[in-house]
Amino acid sequence: MSKIFFGIMGLLFISLLSTINNPLKENNIVQSAIETVKNQVTLPQEAEIKFVEKRESPIPDFYMVKLLVIDGGEEIPVVVYIDKACEKVILGTLLIRGEDVTLKEAGDPRIPKIDSRPLETGKTSLSY
Repeated sequence: MSKIFFGIMGLLFISLLSTINNPLKENNIVQSAIETVKNQVTLPQEAEIKFVEKRESPIPDFYMVKLLVIDGGEEIPVVVYIDKACEKVILGTLLIRGEDVTLKEAGDPRIPKIDSRPLETGKTSLSY
């Protein structure tokens, strides 16, 4: 009788562990998003990709992963949609009822600020 009890408790424990978010799977989702961008977008060799956030997507059973592609000070936001099983990846524009959800999620690219202070010129003398 005790073997059956411990067997059932073991199965319950295993099923409980499988329902908890696995950090390795979470990391796989973000890594898949980064690899998709690297493989599908032509980037300069010096470009860097940084993870910004992961959250539920408007597409059922998908996550929205926001990344930043950083190249020469310019930050370009990229949104990747990945299913929870980490098998399907969507990279592109998501339109829902005519609204560009991807653009709304990504935001505008950040271009490096240009110093707009007036230039200070010293007295120079030109001789001809």
